[in-house]
Amino acid sequence: GGQVRRLPSKTEGELRTMAEPLLAALREMSVQACLNGLDNVWIIKPAGKSRGRDIMCAKSVNRMLDYIGYGVAGKEMHWVVQKYMENPHIINGRKFDIRQWVLVTDWNPLSVWFYDESYLRFSMSDYDLKDLENALVHLCNNSIQKEGEDAERIKKESMWDLSTFKEHIREVTGSLDVWENKILPRMRDISRWALMCAQDMLENRKSSCEVYGYDFMLDADFNVWLLEVNASPDMSASTEVTERLTYMVLSDLVKVIIDHRDWSRARKDQRGESCDTGLWRQIHKGDTEVTFPVSAFGCKLELQGKEIAITAKYTGSVPTYTIDGSNRETRSKRLLEQQAEKQRLEEERRAEEAAELKREARQRAKQAKRLRQRQEQAA
Repeated sequence: GGQVRRLPSKTEGELRTMAEPLLAALREMSVQACLNGLDNVWIIKPAGKSRGRDIMCAKSVNRMLDYIGYGVAGKEMHWVVQKYMENPHIINGRKFDIRQWVLVTDWNPLSVWFYDESYLRFSMSDYDLKDLENALVHLCNNSIQKEGEDAERIKKESMWDLSTFKEHIREVTGSLDVWENKILPRMRDISRWALMCAQDMLENRKSSCEVYGYDFMLDADFNVWLLEVNASPDMSASTEVTERLTYMVLSDLVKVIIDHRDWSRARKDQRGESCDTGLWRQIHKGDTEVTFPVSAFGCKLELQGKEIAITAKYTGSVPTYTIDGSNRETRSKRLLEQQAEKQRLEEERRAEEAAELKREARQRAKQAKRLRQRQEQAA
């Protein structure tokens, strides 16, 4: 029988006005606050695999632990867990990422080149956070998308070149300012910063180079986020877009590693004012060699928080889902069964080997007995 306190009703505008200062304070506390959304979705990737293999999305710790087989002996491996971007920029109802080529021609002093052409990779299913198990919704990797039922029919829709994307930006915003003044400068900055962070961690081999494939995403406000950096990026002509661009990238690469090298070594009075490097643009060149660790940039990298208590051996009952439907059997349970089956087969193999040894021993004993009998008869 307590008295109920009735709060005065608020209009949507009033609620927004009240909420905006709180949201701004949250953004100040966490740089990635704008990615959080309302569904607490995380993405889990195996650290040592490529082409989108074994990547999944989940909302709960138990689901993640079940997927990786936590606590199952013999299944230990490294995994990468990242906060999933819940508010990506969507085009025609679908998610996309941007593949950008970056070239390193020297690690110390660091020399970084940025290619002026990039391309977009689309997922071929409409974006939906309620369907976390469908890789065709959440992964833009072409190795995943080409497995879809309609992959060949909609192949041309799976990628955009940069000019098409710029037209989209012009239609949405009315100009290219957001690309030229926000997206592109940030992509170049991140490309440099990521390599500077790893500069003292990699072996510096002179007269060698490496091309990296950066994967970027844009959120709903056109902010740029780095997903990952790929060594040995795919250079296959998988679509009309990549067929044209990969040829250009590799042709221009020769201009940088051969023509520009020779040009930079020539005397200034014996060379032209500039060297043709195609669409490669040098965005960073270190003045001197680095002789001390630079990976932290002096930043405070302390991890703060409360440790999650996890049982020594996890065999939870969270179901595993597939495109064909749900399955109540957990992945950790399947792994335990696989281990038991492997042990059973090993025991059978050992028993067969032991039986074979016994048969050979009996055979040798019989042969020795017959030999003795013949020797006795001869004597």
